[in-house]
Amino acid sequence: MFLPRQEGDKGLPAFLPQPLTRRRWLVPALMVLAVAMFLWPARELRSDNFIFYFPSGRRMLPLEATATSKFLPLLQVLNLVGKVEGIQEKQTSLRVWFGSTQLEMSAGDNKVHVGKTTYTLSEGPHVSEGQWMVPLDFLTAVLPLLTHQAVEYQTGTNRIFIGDVKPVSFTVRLDPIADGARLTVQFTESVAVRTASSNGKWIMYLGDRPMEPMEPSYHFDNPYLSDLQYDDQDGVPKLIISPTSGGLNFYPVTAEGGKILLADVLKPPAPSSPGTAVGAGNAATASAPAAPGQVSPPAAESPGVAPGLPLPVVALDAGHGGEDNGAHSRDGVLEKNLAAQYVARVRSALLATNNFRVVLTRTGDAQLSADQRDLAANLSGAICFLSFHAGDLGTEATRITVFTFAPSMASAPPSPVAALPTFVPWQQVQENHLGQSFQLAFALQQQLAALSGVEVDMPSTAPLRTLRSVNAPAVAIELGPLASDADASALTNVAFQQQVAGAVVRALANFQSGGG
Repeated sequence: MFLPRQEGDKGLPAFLPQPLTRRRWLVPALMVLAVAMFLWPARELRSDNFIFYFPSGRRMLPLEATATSKFLPLLQVLNLVGKVEGIQEKQTSLRVWFGSTQLEMSAGDNKVHVGKTTYTLSEGPHVSEGQWMVPLDFLTAVLPLLTHQAVEYQTGTNRIFIGDVKPVSFTVRLDPIADGARLTVQFTESVAVRTASSNGKWIMYLGDRPMEPMEPSYHFDNPYLSDLQYDDQDGVPKLIISPTSGGLNFYPVTAEGGKILLADVLKPPAPSSPGTAVGAGNAATASAPAAPGQVSPPAAESPGVAPGLPLPVVALDAGHGGEDNGAHSRDGVLEKNLAAQYVARVRSALLATNNFRVVLTRTGDAQLSADQRDLAANLSGAICFLSFHAGDLGTEATRITVFTFAPSMASAPPSPVAALPTFVPWQQVQENHLGQSFQLAFALQQQLAALSGVEVDMPSTAPLRTLRSVNAPAVAIELGPLASDADASALTNVAFQQQVAGAVVRALANFQSGGG
């Protein structure tokens, strides 16, 4: 325990004896002092840092934490945000000239005078090791008046943003996958991620951008990951990931220019054996129409159901990829990246229901042919195929159109009363599913039209090559506007993407149940 040094300070117990001059006072005084030390609340319980974020950088100050509050050194805080012109200190009071403003305070008194205005703090200032300490609510009650700048502080945290600082935030999601778990961290801005490991934990350094996490820590009820914690107490923003046990493999990658961090935590692979399945991303080595039976089905992501209880598979296709950028917006958003964003949202929403498995025809920035995409869907036995695209759509308002495949006039679909042929040419596979494809498109149109602020057209048809050879109900979802003379801020909005994903999940549930 530390007691302030100033004689007469209100932080001292009232019964602390004066300097002892007679031996007969020694024993009673020591007994009283022992009782006081036992009963008096501990002043300093631990030491942490408090981070000040400015447009030009960041600074750290030592933080004093007591049993009830946290305190910062007043003069150091003021010198971070401006210049202290002068001070007048007495035994139990302090007067500070900060620019043209005068502050007055007394030890133990929670009333602070700023010019002619009085503010009430949660606790009174006190003196610790010769420094005047103020509670954290001084930052929000008084500091904005002194700096004339925006001050953003979230109660309970150890960081503050002063001036024109736009911190990056993020959301966290954990999904089960085969033999592991997938951690998805969605940042509001691009982040440069660097990885390391220490003491059985994985550390993800998040670059130099100021961060404001929505939650300081996350606990997972998961057999592979137990905790994720945000930490910047040394001035370096980072995520600390705790696995449930040793020996697990950690595979982090970034997507969308650093806005998404995907990290797979997996059991070590079993010894290789003949017949290992080839994923959809490797299907490029096969000639889709010529020898579809020579490629094993792509692995479907499942929410971990027990063997013997297979779930229906949904094939999600992110249009374009690789050197094929597709359309682009005035602010530089590429169609291939935007399509991947929506596929990632829909995939997460589907897996969260525990009612579907998911196959992705494109993972990463790969350039695949239409046959390779269709083959991946067909080999997985998908119940439906959704291809995501973006384009102009001829309007400035947010708009969505759902397309089904339109066969050429020379190729008519089989009669519904006639027996299906035992062999269907690759280029005519989708024609056997046109009726169900339209039902799927209509189910999507109904759910998407229920979203506010978006125009949704009635389902339309187009001779889309990607849909032609899908052996399941198949649609293409086109979002807009994505054009060189328009910004894509509405389409890249995270909340809107999540709303679209929710609408897709509801539409698939209705379609699967026959509700349309």
